[in-house]
Amino acid sequence: MQIKKYIAGNYSEALASIKREMGNDALILTTRSIRDDSAWNGRGASKVEITAAIDPVSNNIKSEIEVISQESTIGSSNFNYAEAEPDIKSLMYSLLSQTERAKALGIKNHQLDLFSQLIKNGLNEKIIAKVFSKITVSDEDDNILSLKNKFIKIMQRLIICKGGVEASNGSLPKKVVLVGPTGAGKTTTISKIAADLIYRKKKKVALVSLDTFRVGGIEQLQIYGDIMGIPVETAQDNSGLEECVKRHSDKDVILIDTMGRCHKDHDYSAQLSKIFEGLDEIETHLVLSAVSNEKQFMKSYKQFSPLEINRVLFTKIDEGLNFGSVVNFSLRTRLPLSYLTTGQRVPEDIEVAVQDRVIRLIFN
Repeated sequence: MQIKKYIAGNYSEALASIKREMGNDALILTTRSIRDDSAWNGRGASKVEITAAIDPVSNNIKSEIEVISQESTIGSSNFNYAEAEPDIKSLMYSLLSQTERAKALGIKNHQLDLFSQLIKNGLNEKIIAKVFSKITVSDEDDNILSLKNKFIKIMQRLIICKGGVEASNGSLPKKVVLVGPTGAGKTTTISKIAADLIYRKKKKVALVSLDTFRVGGIEQLQIYGDIMGIPVETAQDNSGLEECVKRHSDKDVILIDTMGRCHKDHDYSAQLSKIFEGLDEIETHLVLSAVSNEKQFMKSYKQFSPLEINRVLFTKIDEGLNFGSVVNFSLRTRLPLSYLTTGQRVPEDIEVAVQDRVIRLIFN
């Protein structure tokens, strides 16, 4: 086994040297921060040391790992080990402490406290590092309040909010569809949006439910419709929905509620596409619960993306513990935010998403 120590200014440089000289099969034995006496400033370690090794039989080990990985992926006929295998940098990165990972990302000492706070609140560390890299460094940045304010200003430019549902500019009603996983709160949310359009914006609204299977689904919507004095219809297919739209051509907005489905049901979006076929000016909002995790967000996004999602709204903000995943998802997909809901009350517990409010969430 060939063993060698690498010393560099940060982990990224050291890992790059290891990968360049030893290749992707190198093994990381130890890592530590070391002090460079020639550049010591009393504030912390100025260099890193990584001990790496290359084993001639590593290819055999890799083959065994591949077999185990394939065996653990039962029922997957298209498993690709090359895609699943993390590279040496990713493996090493996952083993570092939070402070070491921060420094590997280029985070400065005076940024560590804010970095830790944002990580705790769920914001992706690479997003944080990217924003920090855009902050102009000055003496006043040693003040965490100044650093936080600069961070907020950049986030205000990155987060996209496009407001709530608005009526069409033309003569035809706008059709607004809410889609999302089971339990996200679509029916309650669509009732809140209807109330906002009716009472605050003085618009004429009709409600249509495509959820004809869930017990109590249409009954719940009908109760809200009766309270607000607006029509509530049901439709099961394209022709049924077209008839509903024709009957309410005098309305400003037609809000369409859909049934929630598990993210594994990839045929559901195709079924909805057929129902919406031929209808113009459809605005699709993906409804996600803030108490779910980012992985679930992405699975739902992938499930409903064939419908050409226009915006995303997050429910159950009042039940969430941290909200970094909300921002991570928004930045990753570039989907504009429309609403946030904060409870079960109709119509009170809904608000139009704005940048400052979303940013306040990631700072709790």
